Amino acid sequence: MISMSRPESRHRPRARRAVALCLTAATLLLTGACSGGSKKMVLELRGAVVYEKPQIVSVAHVVEDLRGEGGAFVVRVTLTGDPGLEATFDVTPDVAELQPMVESEAGVYVGEYGFPEGRIGGPFTILGRLRHADAGESVLRDQESLLVTLPPRR
Repeated sequence: MISMSRPESRHRPRARRAVALCLTAATLLLTGACSGGSKKMVLELRGAVVYEKPQIVSVAHVVEDLRGEGGAFVVRVTLTGDPGLEATFDVTPDVAELQPMVESEAGVYVGEYGFPEGRIGGPFTILGRLRHADAGESVLRDQESLLVTLPPRR
């Protein structure tokens, strides 16, 4: 079990730094405008919201080869990272992109992909993706490669 301190706060906006930057810029504009004499001026302040990118702790996979019994070759992917976000995975090169994952418990996302019949080869790479609508996307590669060999004989 992975414990993260205050994971729910990671994706809250960090407005304090942005407000400080805006106030500094407004002060510089105000100082420059006041030195010019009796000109009228308008001071406009705009806030900005800054988010941290999602963090992925690990990406791992297991395979289940049921082709000998007439089933499929299935890869199950587990991604561990920040909770409450959108997770997907890719099998590269050119196998599957943006396969959906569901959050089975806080910060643990699972998904699976069944290889088409007759697809063999490798090594294939699994890429886990974790996306926050405002903070963007993080990607982490599974350290283990995936090989799809010939199916066992029946």
